[in-house]
Amino acid sequence: MNHFGLKISKISALFGDIILLYLSLLITLVLRYRGHFDQTIWQSHWPIFSGLFCVWLLIFYSFNLYDPDKNKNFLNLFNNFLPAAIVNLSLGIIYFYILAPKTNITPKTVLVILLAVFTLFFFFSRKLLNKIHNSDKLYQNLLFIGYQPLISQLLPESGNKRFGFVFKGIVTEQPLTPTYFPLPCYPLERMEEILKQEKINLVVINETDNQNITNILFKALPLRINFISLTAFYEQVNQRVPLEIISRGWFLDNFSEGSKNFYEPSKKLLDLALCLITGIVSLILIPFIALAIKLSSNGPILFKQIRVGKDGQTFLALKFRTMYENAEKSGPMWARENDPRITKVGRFLRKVRLDEIPQLINILKGDMSFVGPRPERPEFINELELKIPFYKERLLVKPGLTGWAQINFPYADSAESSLKKLQYDLYYIKHRSFFLDLSVVLKTISIVFKQSGR
Repeated sequence: MNHFGLKISKISALFGDIILLYLSLLITLVLRYRGHFDQTIWQSHWPIFSGLFCVWLLIFYSFNLYDPDKNKNFLNLFNNFLPAAIVNLSLGIIYFYILAPKTNITPKTVLVILLAVFTLFFFFSRKLLNKIHNSDKLYQNLLFIGYQPLISQLLPESGNKRFGFVFKGIVTEQPLTPTYFPLPCYPLERMEEILKQEKINLVVINETDNQNITNILFKALPLRINFISLTAFYEQVNQRVPLEIISRGWFLDNFSEGSKNFYEPSKKLLDLALCLITGIVSLILIPFIALAIKLSSNGPILFKQIRVGKDGQTFLALKFRTMYENAEKSGPMWARENDPRITKVGRFLRKVRLDEIPQLINILKGDMSFVGPRPERPEFINELELKIPFYKERLLVKPGLTGWAQINFPYADSAESSLKKLQYDLYYIKHRSFFLDLSVVLKTISIVFKQSGR
């Protein structure tokens, strides 16, 4: 389905789950109380369960259960649903344990039956929704105008469907060979004919300064075709910025910091709230983490390192030590997968991100935020600035404990992978909001939970 269809799919799945949760609760209460069920029992349960359902829906979201692309088959859906269900059952037990003195309701049996009933409804509804949303009627016809090598990253691996669109081909002044471009290629003089013949819904434009193309597209306005630039389309479907085709002008058009006046105070409140919650939970873990680090290898418990923050200001970042002592005696090195410098305890701490607990102090001091680009070392910043255009623009905001790039592209161990992470960082800086930050935090929780279970 297309971008609009994707939103409809997510919204319909969300509202479907809300209806199914209350329906499941009704069925559960009927099964639990049988002949004794009446309106009084329903009235005493549904308001209290409403609070729990809000929490459950947030957990479902954080485990990608409202992302059709990550639930294309039953196995993917099951792998996302199972950990979410375990978390929700645990939260349900805690929720009613806290509320029990006030409500006199401790529905352990009801919780188990409810989750079982909802699970059956959930998988049935998702199968039905997938069937509806995968219908060809929801796909739109797309035509590219003007070739750019970046387009090859958007093409389907096989067939002509991707991102909810049917790729009908490309219009260019210079013909392209089938091996170079696997979709139909049309000359400029046939563009008006193709727009009508192929019933094009969306035109993705690369050449905006060609007067002939502009004139033909202007004539096509009565056809009710949507137009979008290649840059905007790439950003929309990939949720990252195409560095290959943007210029300084793009930043002036898209990085309007004056519009973030309301966002910045709300971000500070979110940071403080998350620091408080995470800090309380961490107090239980810190002694055990410190002991494990001390017993497993020589060296200090805390690791201190200079990092670059907002506007290029440096600060001292704190982490639990995960590497052997003197791991960088030969100079700064990229962290990499299966890094031999990392201790066994350190590998586990990194896997579940417990090594970053001391950075809560950096957040409270104002050096970092909970969500933002990864804080990088000055040596790597200077190196990457020479190789990657606009790299320092990621320093427009505070670095984060987690971020849009971290949850979408976890590992960067070279200039090439850093370029891809920068694309996500710039997308975050452009679109950052309270809800995007909350989304990143929730998805980080699900990533940590899944990794800790491996």
